[in-house]
Amino acid sequence: MSRHHHAHRARLLALSVAAAFAASPALAGEKELQAQIEDLARRLESLQRQMAEQKAAAAATPAAPVAASTGSGPGNFKLTLSGNIDAAVGHQGNVAGAAAASRGGTTKFFNGGMAPTNLAVTGSTELGEGLTALFKVDTEFLTSSGANMLPVSGQIAPSSYNGANGNSVLFNRAAYVGLGSRYGTVTLGRQQTVAVDAVVKVEPSNYTNFFMSSVYGAYNLGNAIYGQALLNTATGRYSAGVSGNLDSRDNAMIKYVSPSLGGARIVAGYSPGGVAGGDSQGTKAAVGASYDYGNFSIGGSYTEWNPMDVVTSRDVKYRLHNLGVGYRFGPLSVRAAMGHTALPAVTLKDSGNNNVAYSAADASVKGIGATYAVTPSVDVTAAYYVKRYDIASGNKPRVDTIGLAATWQLYKNTKLYALFDHASSRGDNGAAQTLGGNGSANAFAVGFSHAFSADMLR
Repeated sequence: MSRHHHAHRARLLALSVAAAFAASPALAGEKELQAQIEDLARRLESLQRQMAEQKAAAAATPAAPVAASTGSGPGNFKLTLSGNIDAAVGHQGNVAGAAAASRGGTTKFFNGGMAPTNLAVTGSTELGEGLTALFKVDTEFLTSSGANMLPVSGQIAPSSYNGANGNSVLFNRAAYVGLGSRYGTVTLGRQQTVAVDAVVKVEPSNYTNFFMSSVYGAYNLGNAIYGQALLNTATGRYSAGVSGNLDSRDNAMIKYVSPSLGGARIVAGYSPGGVAGGDSQGTKAAVGASYDYGNFSIGGSYTEWNPMDVVTSRDVKYRLHNLGVGYRFGPLSVRAAMGHTALPAVTLKDSGNNNVAYSAADASVKGIGATYAVTPSVDVTAAYYVKRYDIASGNKPRVDTIGLAATWQLYKNTKLYALFDHASSRGDNGAAQTLGGNGSANAFAVGFSHAFSADMLR
């Protein structure tokens, strides 16, 4: 129906009403009433004209794809680019030099003072029937040079360590594909361990990477709660030649994450060993759970790794237990967590493919921390860790580390920060340590961190 036709109908309606009232001599103020009717007719005509124009404009606009207009449905694809850029400058004291007797302080550039610098791409496709296909690739790199990081997130290791097979690892933080449904998510590939998933929310340092003066260099001791750095220089088992050790990420892992059921969540993971004639050799299995109720959170996990003794050709069992709790009191949140692993006597291959025998040992990390929101944009975090080894030879090294962090959030994804930490060691746990057998060191840094996330395709 044309615009002119709608206007003609409106005029006829107005004239009919006016004629009806004009035919009644008893009606007072007929002139005024007729003027009101004519005004109403004009308004009705204007509305009809606007409706016609809107219909014409809609017809001239190309139709958008169904997935984009609805935001859901089979075939709807989403691709997101995200990451974080972090850099700091500060001073680190009591640093071991190239010569054994050389030691002193240095001003340096710190990569990832508050959080790792990384770049990630995630994608998902709705398959229908409540199913979603998904994937993620995530790489960590050094802000100072642009070089990609080593396989262990947060590790600053010798330049010769470029991966278990002597090659650099591009997607060292994540490389997996999976399938999600209302019953949970199954993913396959390199990804966070079950131990991390279970306890990361209550990590004492609030997952701040501020242990710059640690006896293990730039290791975040908080990650040791999940297994990382527990197999370090104290026993020598943490090396490029020992693949599949207790890192904060697992290779070739099949992982299941349940949906939240009343605040409870179950996580399970399994990595096959791929050893001919030995289905259990080299395997790693883990199960964990977390629970959130109001301001209270708790999580824990158990991990078992079965490397093969190269002398006996039998698998041995490395066991990792971790547990953490947290509670929020208004602007104050407190957290405590621990990780413990039992290291059996074993002979393993080192990075030079040589047999190295190790004594039995225990390694543990315990930590406590708190974060206080001074204002909505400023918060302070303090954390304390103690890391112990009990080696069969009678050597019982210990490292104590305390860290302080102040963060000013300029925007929701942009932070300025200041970090301080102090580390002290007791006992001789290897020449590779930063502080020597007995020593201490401090470090201070200020930095800037900017996170981003953008949908590239939806």
